[in-house]
Amino acid sequence: MGIAARVRALRIRAGKSQAEVAQRLELNAAWYADLERRDGELTSTLTIFKAMELASIFGVTLHELLDEPPPEGERIALVDLPDRILVHVKREGISVGQLEQRLGGELEAFLGSPVQLAAELPICFFQALAACLGINWLALVPDEDSTE
Repeated sequence: MGIAARVRALRIRAGKSQAEVAQRLELNAAWYADLERRDGELTSTLTIFKAMELASIFGVTLHELLDEPPPEGERIALVDLPDRILVHVKREGISVGQLEQRLGGELEAFLGSPVQLAAELPICFFQALAACLGINWLALVPDEDSTE
């Protein structure tokens, strides 16, 4: 089952309408409907925090929503990610600008305000960044003990 079908199934299981979920997420109805129609829509348009909110509405964790197990081992706090990026560029002998070109995204602003930018950047940014850094992007997801 793809992520779009999973989102739809979880919404139905939670007894929510598309309009209700869209309103709670502060998304327009068409945007939310796309989440249930297109598999890449969630990761390309929602932030980690908005996706966590969606999971919470359905009574599941983000890992359960995405049908991906939590990463084993170390979690990486978003505030620690800039240091990881700087270590990576130094080790690779590249500039932040060169890493930006690989990612296709702005890193300079992120380095200065990682938590603020995490509230604005889509999940796919973190997936691409984590791939460049050689880490599991799910290690960047804040702990979710329970989403009742």
